[in-house]
Amino acid sequence: MKEMKEMKLIKSKKYIGVYHYQKKNKDISYYITYRDTNGKQYKQKIGDKSKGITESYCFQIRNQTLNSLRLGELPPNVILRMKHKTVTLNDVSEFYFNHHISKSKKKWIGKYNLHIKNVIGDKDIELLDGDDMSKLEQTLIDKNLSNSTINNYFDIVSAICNYGLENDLYKGKNPTKFRKKLKVDNRRERFLTLSEIEDLLESVKSDYILYMFVKLSLSTGGRKSTILNIKKRDVDIENRIITLKDFKNDSTYKGYINDEELSTLLQQKINTIGNDDFIVTDDGIKDVNTYISRGLSRVFYDLFNYDIDESKKDFRKYKVVTHTLRHTVLSHLGMNGVSPFVIKQLSNHKSLSMVERYVKLDPKIGKDKIENLFKSSK
Repeated sequence: MKEMKEMKLIKSKKYIGVYHYQKKNKDISYYITYRDTNGKQYKQKIGDKSKGITESYCFQIRNQTLNSLRLGELPPNVILRMKHKTVTLNDVSEFYFNHHISKSKKKWIGKYNLHIKNVIGDKDIELLDGDDMSKLEQTLIDKNLSNSTINNYFDIVSAICNYGLENDLYKGKNPTKFRKKLKVDNRRERFLTLSEIEDLLESVKSDYILYMFVKLSLSTGGRKSTILNIKKRDVDIENRIITLKDFKNDSTYKGYINDEELSTLLQQKINTIGNDDFIVTDDGIKDVNTYISRGLSRVFYDLFNYDIDESKKDFRKYKVVTHTLRHTVLSHLGMNGVSPFVIKQLSNHKSLSMVERYVKLDPKIGKDKIENLFKSSK
């Protein structure tokens, strides 16, 4: 219980043995406590609220655990030590993935089995150190993976180790703790030209969801999550203003309707939905996010990505994705000589340095300086 107090775990007012802890990012982590048949107390992290974990779910897990103990089953850490003289990363990963609840679970298992399991998975998890992390990193580099992808593999290792430590599956430290993440250049150089924009709109025109999403994206420059969360009450047709939610910066800002066709489309949609209904939605589509991702991925490939060489390390810079639509808007603003202050306002970036790349695209920058460089002042 001393450790629980240090972590500032808060006891549930409704469920016995259920606790929660508020993280710095305001997410909530849920824990359960229980005693085995010998009276030894255990604390187990179940998961985070952002991953769909609730107090009632934790209470169910706790009851299932207690029932298992009554039937003579042992806690995970005891099972591990009985089955294996040495507890490896692979052993802990099995428990982690069995209890891990998230949309990315299958993807993480696939990545673990592909590049982690056979490299460091068989080693005693308590003995994993910096040399092992360097070995894994070099293996991933040799596979020609991008820095962001390599960092993601280490996120998986870190999550497994943290789970093992929190659930007393092994003693020691997380070997990834002092590893410096590889630098990632997230800047995309690809944006759509005017003719490419026309081709894209023509390709999706017959699909209302894709067309509305593309039109809103090219009008506001909003991120995907921002566009998908536009509701009827956010749209002011008369003043051609759309209130946008920026989930990355946790703020709201204003976007604008840039043509009559989009204004008409929005008016038609608004006439058929309630104030809290989303603009980009359709009764026949349950998961709009997935529908757009898959639909646009096919269109982007057919129009722009079919000849990209993905064996090149920086191919992502030139690949058209949904975020390219935001990049396109800001790039064209820059090329049209729009000031960095206006671009910052329209994009809701936190700093001017974030929009500097778009301003540099203005072909007129420095033109007059060069033209007058060697002219006489007479």
